[in-house]
Amino acid sequence: MEPEKDYASDTPQDVSPELREFVEKYKVSYEVWPIFQVKHEGEKVQIGFELELAGTHHDPKEPPKPGCVECVTVYDDLRRIAQSILPQEDRKSRYEISVFDSSIHYSAKRKFRGEVSLTIRILHKGKFDDPTDDCEVRCLHEMEQKLSALGAERT
Repeated sequence: MEPEKDYASDTPQDVSPELREFVEKYKVSYEVWPIFQVKHEGEKVQIGFELELAGTHHDPKEPPKPGCVECVTVYDDLRRIAQSILPQEDRKSRYEISVFDSSIHYSAKRKFRGEVSLTIRILHKGKFDDPTDDCEVRCLHEMEQKLSALGAERT
């Protein structure tokens, strides 16, 4: 197995105060999930990653309701955070940001708090079912470093 690469040199130097404020305000955290594809032979192959951002309503007066105005606001700000962490240069990978699903999500890892979520899929640009490679891994690590610099925690 290859030694873990050091991506520390890619850590962003200038962090947007506005985005940092969103992370704090909505208690933004994230999780990473592998994406698998089952080949014709029955072999399960990892083909990418899902990076899920989750945020809560800010100081809610009542429990969040799916699709409410504040949910839309949280999603819009999560989308701004997501767009800010995507690699800007052309790479062999592509990124898909999920649409707003008008749902409240609950995770045991975050004590079942009501949250809005947004998922970024990190995949190959070419043949979608090729195994995950260094490009997807590098992109994920860079996105995680940018999230960390904004104050988001991995759960």
